[in-house]
Amino acid sequence: MTLTLTLHTQPPARVRTAGLTPERLRGLHAAAVAAMNLRCGGDTVAVGDLFEVSGAGTEEERLVLAGDLRRFDEIGARMSSGEIEVRGDVGAWAGAEMSGGVLRVFGDAGSRLGAAHPGARAGMTGGEIVVHGDAGEEAGAGMRRGLVVVGGRTQPGAGLRMLAGTIIALGGLGPEAGLGNKRGTLASGTAVEPLPSYAFATRFSPPALRLQLLRARELGLTVDDALLSGSWARWSGDRTELGRGEILIFDDDEEGQ
Repeated sequence: MTLTLTLHTQPPARVRTAGLTPERLRGLHAAAVAAMNLRCGGDTVAVGDLFEVSGAGTEEERLVLAGDLRRFDEIGARMSSGEIEVRGDVGAWAGAEMSGGVLRVFGDAGSRLGAAHPGARAGMTGGEIVVHGDAGEEAGAGMRRGLVVVGGRTQPGAGLRMLAGTIIALGGLGPEAGLGNKRGTLASGTAVEPLPSYAFATRFSPPALRLQLLRARELGLTVDDALLSGSWARWSGDRTELGRGEILIFDDDEEGQ
């Protein structure tokens, strides 16, 4: 039976939920999960004081969170396996530094989605994040591997200092995307203006991106067929770094640049 946490009471302060990951909850029954403490502002609060808990942690490692969780930070942070499905919005640092597993958010995500914590050298090193809504500032900052797909738009700074990995924003990348990017891929489903440190390279239909978009569709995200078969403009950069990263911009325009 899937372990499900349904929010019934909003917390008095922001809550850190990094410990609520499928691998750490494996084998725990509802009562044990409800008794766990979470950091809430400068204090702690029991899971059961905020959520109705049902089911149990199983070998399938699947966790469902339901409700308006915008005051809950670090959902899925540092997870290495299993799946977290969030039926609502989430706060900052969702999926931060995760190394494996799948995080699906059926709503909006706050800032630093899949990013590195302050002082850390790397953000995501593996795993997959799919957000059906928008994502906040600096999504994928410090990313080294993995896949982040946002159905809506990202706010400024997506892919900040990313080393590798892929960030896709079907609704468009915000300003300053890919700043300090070394070898990562950012993709925008709508027209955007790349940073001056990126140079136009070519226009093509990227096979790897098509597979990633098909994977996002498999995980429940609506992906237009045109994005799978259409043309993308490739911009290489960031030339202030290695210059081996890229921003792919969907335009389906067969005319030359």
